Amino acid sequence: MDNKLVIVESPAKARTIGKMLGRQYTIKASMGHVRDLPARSFGVDIENDFAPQYEETKERGKNLSDLKAAAKKADEIYLAPDPDREGEAIAWHLREILAGCNKKAVFRRVTFHEITRSAISKAFQTPSELDIAKVDAQQARRVLDRIVGYMVSPLLWGRIEKGVSAGRVQSVALRLVCERERSILAFQPEEYWNFLAEFEAEPGNFHCRLFKIDNNKFEVSDKKNADRILKAVRGAKSWKVASIESVPRKKNSAPPFITSTLQQAASSSLGFSASSTMKIAQELYEGVDVGTGGPLGLITYMRTDSVAVSVEAQKAAREFIAANYGNDYLPPKPPVYRSKASAQGAHEAIRPTDVNLTPDKVREFLNDRQYKLYTLIWRRFMASQTAPAQQMRTTVDVDGTGSDKSIYTFRSVATVTTFPGFLRVYNIQEEGSEEEDENLRDAETLKALHQNDICSLSDLLGEQKFTEPPLRFSEATLIKELESNGVGRPSTYATIVNTIQERKYVSKDKGKLKPTELGFRINDYLVEHLPSLFEVGFTARMEDKLDQVEEGKVQWTEMMKAFYEKFEKLLQNAKTLGAPQGKKVGQLIDMMEQIKEWAAPEKSGKRVYDDKKFVNSVRTSYNAGKTLSAPQWEALLRLTVKYAEQLPDMLSFASENGFLDEYQAAAEDFAARQAMLKEWQEKREAAIAAAPPQDDLALVFNLMKAIAWKAPEKGGRRFFDEKKFFESLRDQAANGRVLSDKQLNALGRLAERYKDQIVDFVKVAEILHLETAEDPAEKQGNAGNAMDEADHLIEELKKIKTWEEPRKIRGRVYDDKVFFESLAKQRAAGKVLSDKQLAALKKTAAKYAVS
Repeated sequence: MDNKLVIVESPAKARTIGKMLGRQYTIKASMGHVRDLPARSFGVDIENDFAPQYEETKERGKNLSDLKAAAKKADEIYLAPDPDREGEAIAWHLREILAGCNKKAVFRRVTFHEITRSAISKAFQTPSELDIAKVDAQQARRVLDRIVGYMVSPLLWGRIEKGVSAGRVQSVALRLVCERERSILAFQPEEYWNFLAEFEAEPGNFHCRLFKIDNNKFEVSDKKNADRILKAVRGAKSWKVASIESVPRKKNSAPPFITSTLQQAASSSLGFSASSTMKIAQELYEGVDVGTGGPLGLITYMRTDSVAVSVEAQKAAREFIAANYGNDYLPPKPPVYRSKASAQGAHEAIRPTDVNLTPDKVREFLNDRQYKLYTLIWRRFMASQTAPAQQMRTTVDVDGTGSDKSIYTFRSVATVTTFPGFLRVYNIQEEGSEEEDENLRDAETLKALHQNDICSLSDLLGEQKFTEPPLRFSEATLIKELESNGVGRPSTYATIVNTIQERKYVSKDKGKLKPTELGFRINDYLVEHLPSLFEVGFTARMEDKLDQVEEGKVQWTEMMKAFYEKFEKLLQNAKTLGAPQGKKVGQLIDMMEQIKEWAAPEKSGKRVYDDKKFVNSVRTSYNAGKTLSAPQWEALLRLTVKYAEQLPDMLSFASENGFLDEYQAAAEDFAARQAMLKEWQEKREAAIAAAPPQDDLALVFNLMKAIAWKAPEKGGRRFFDEKKFFESLRDQAANGRVLSDKQLNALGRLAERYKDQIVDFVKVAEILHLETAEDPAEKQGNAGNAMDEADHLIEELKKIKTWEEPRKIRGRVYDDKVFFESLAKQRAAGKVLSDKQLAALKKTAAKYAVS
């Protein structure tokens, strides 16, 4: 019998499919991508048709070895990742790797949009070949994103801060959020007035809003005119129903969900984030045991932009509707919804795989969040196959001649549902949808009125209002904005929104997205230096190009060549924007030849800063005819400030050569940097003085070395390995490096987490100054007492006239005076000292016999 190996992405999917296929198949999970571009290098050979330099994913090493071992024994290998670009790419990478392990095995591609017995059986009966056009589209997208991120991000490091990033799509999303926030900040509210009236007629009282004056639209923007209108309306001698119109109308259901609309509805009605929605949807898709003899996929594939529904699903929905709601709720023929032009035609909308598995039937098998999302999907799909709601819309106009001889028309509108149709299944108001301003409370009275009926004014109210600024985006409305502009695709929406928050470019305030200061700075730089690259329209056109690659209309390498030709020019322009013009560079370089005494090179992290070497490098580039970048010019100016004593005529020289303003700005920048450096040095010296002695730390690491650490856990996009982190701290301390407060606090948290495994936890707690459990009131009181003691010691230490000379121990400099002054400065600013700082302060006080 042939040995058949099936590879899917996740263990959950493997378990579900394994139950359906039986023992003749071996099911393995790839755990996502098995190859990718290198994490620490560029990995794209631009000169060789943008060839990607793929590496096997290190995190998948053990799993990949298992897959290779299984592949060696297989006669047939079925590649069954998800049916989209990413899934196709995973399947291709698996074939590329595993074909080298077993050259005789036959590779087959199987795709399915739901994990049910019938869908799996059909997929394995009709396997296909890999869709190379789809693989190329994913490859092009990956290379495109790598080029933009890798080449643009370094521009930000020199101007914003090290480690920040730009992204082809994430930066467009950030731009939308920043532009919305700026429009909110710039918004000037304008006053306007509404006029609300209550009329009495024979059928009863009803409420209206002033609609027209002398048959014309009107605007009232101040109290004076509002009072004038109120007076005129109150002075009207008679009122009558000028017109009444009742018009039947149909209200159709929205289409079944696609990825973006599911994320929007789940956000507005359930409060789920986009990433949470996709995680829960993935669980429902990959399979849940609902008491049917094994796990079953409850919904179809959740990354889709198509609203298409299979004939079988429509038939099942119609049978359910007829049996449970009656034939009146069944439309004459199944509704047809139009997908947008770029939608993936082979995909379906997100729907339940079996409409007979109602939310109530599966409730006991789902957790609360799964149940809520499944209910939303089930109801939306069933509503989309149900007959439209029938409604009657009644509009009543009431006229009267005011005391100023103007004719005032008040209007009331009410819509009554005469047949609920789909509303019986799904009647949820989603964020961003239009909600009509209607008078539902008076619907019956309005229906009973007739033209020319006499009315009397019972009440009149002038309502002062002010225009509102645009609303901030929520995750749901940002996704809607991205989708409407053609930016991003179903598989990327959640990642885009999540990334700009994870990187602290955008924060969430009461569910709304707000740019951080860092986000504004990054956006402003990109918009100034690369406006067209991160423009919504340009990004949307690139998405269209990727779609054309997937459809086989465009070669991905040709698309990349066309893009890179434009990108290279844009990047070069960005690098030279703000660069110095004219002869002033040469004049400044010549002027700097007066500097004879250069500071010694300084090492910071892995980089060595050598002023003399930098100036010589700039001089060489300039003499070779190369243009200086703006950051290089600014660095030169800062150096002239640094070496001002050797350049006594610098101020007048800058004025004569046309860069006085730039020089003065550089002087201010240099002063600010020096102040920041001094503050950092003071904090570092204080941290060194407050840190536990080296021998004590060694004891802590020795006491903790026997801990049985938990397996690495995924937090966000990264895995956190406690054991590796602990060993890294231990090695740093052993090499004489001073651990920061943040690192020591993290070490303390680990100790508290594993305190039951530490033989002498009391000693560890003492060295790391860990807090003991206290009553909150007692803890607050203790903190107050501790700060009183600290303030007393600081006052006493201020009297010390002679301090010990700074001393160097194992490469660390201890300076009692600097440490004391730093703590005094912090307390003067109202800061609470940490337990470690307080302990070190007491030790210092004891040394100088202060009590």
